[in-house]
Amino acid sequence: METKERLVVYDCDIGTDDAWGLAMMLRAEELPALPGGRSSKVVAITTVQGNTDVVNGTLNALRILHTLDRRDVPVFKGCADPIVPRTWAYTNRFHGVDGLNDVGNYPEVSLEQELQPEHAVNAMYRLANQHPGQVDFLLCGPLTNFANCINLYGQAFLDMIGGVYMLGGNMYAKGNVTKSAEFNFMMDPEAAHITLERVPRPALVVPWETCIDGDFGITLDWRLNDLGSVDHPFVQLLTRVERSMLEPRGFQKWISCDALLTATYLFPGEMIADQREYYATVELNGTHTRGQMVLDHLRGRKVDAIHGKKSNVRIVRRLNGEPFRTIIAWTGFLKQADIAQLIV
Repeated sequence: METKERLVVYDCDIGTDDAWGLAMMLRAEELPALPGGRSSKVVAITTVQGNTDVVNGTLNALRILHTLDRRDVPVFKGCADPIVPRTWAYTNRFHGVDGLNDVGNYPEVSLEQELQPEHAVNAMYRLANQHPGQVDFLLCGPLTNFANCINLYGQAFLDMIGGVYMLGGNMYAKGNVTKSAEFNFMMDPEAAHITLERVPRPALVVPWETCIDGDFGITLDWRLNDLGSVDHPFVQLLTRVERSMLEPRGFQKWISCDALLTATYLFPGEMIADQREYYATVELNGTHTRGQMVLDHLRGRKVDAIHGKKSNVRIVRRLNGEPFRTIIAWTGFLKQADIAQLIV
C-alpha cells in the first residue's frame, strides 16, 4: 500500500530547467500537505552527464542548494558517460559549458567537503531498499544512472521502487537535438531503452512535444522582469543565467521542461489535462531515428500490437497552463502567488 509520505530521488543534469524543478521540490516540503494529503521529501539529489559534464552538474546542484539555504540535502555524483560511447560530439551547449551558461560569480562550494562519497547508482539502490515502495524517482536528465542501477541490481532494485517519472522522449518524432530525438533520450538511448523495458509499472512521461506545444502563458519578459525582480539568491542567479541564455536567442516564451515534470508530480490532478497509456520503446539503430521514443499507436493503450507487451508508460499529452503559472511564481518566491488554491 502506497504511503502518503513520498521520498524523492531527484536525478538531474543541472541546467536551469533542473534547477527550477529542484527548487520546486524543496519548496514543496514547506507545505502542510500536497493534494490528496500527501507529503514529499527529497532524500537524494543524484547527478548525471547531460546538459553539462557530471562534475559541473554536481557543482551546480550544490550551488543551487546554497542559494536555497538547503545544504542539508545530500548530493551524490553519478555517471560521467552514457552506457554506449557516443560516436558524435554534442557541441551545441544550450546551457553553456558549465550548465549555467558560464555566467560565473557562483556561491562557493566544495566537492571534497559537501559531496557524498557514495556513487549515485549505489545510493539509488540503498534508498529503495531502506524504504520499500516509498521512494519515487524523478528522472530529469539522461537515464544513465537509473538504467545502470537496473543493470547492476536487477529485480532486487525494481521490486523496491515507488513511482518512476521521466522528462524526455517524444510522441510524434519531434526532436530537439536531432531531427527525431529528444535530448535526454539521445544523450543515452541505451539507458532509455533499458528503463522502458524494465520498469515494473507504467512510468509517467512528460515528452518534449507536451512541453513546447503547450500553452502555459508565460512570457520571457514576465519571467525576467516580474519574477526576476524577486530579491532572493536563487531567483537572482537563475535570472542572470536565463537572461544571458534566452534574450540573445530571441525567445519570447519561457518554458522549463523539468519544472513541468516536477509540477506534474506534485500536483497531478491540477496539472494533467490529458494522458494515455502506451507501450513505448526506443530506436537504437536507425540512421535518422536513433534515440527516438516509439509509441505503439496501432493499439493505442493496452498492448503492443506486434509483440503483445503491455503498456509501460503513461504519456502526459497535455498540461494545464494556469496552475503551472501559479506553481512557478510560488517556486520563485513571488509574494502574490497563492499556492493554497491548488491544495485540496
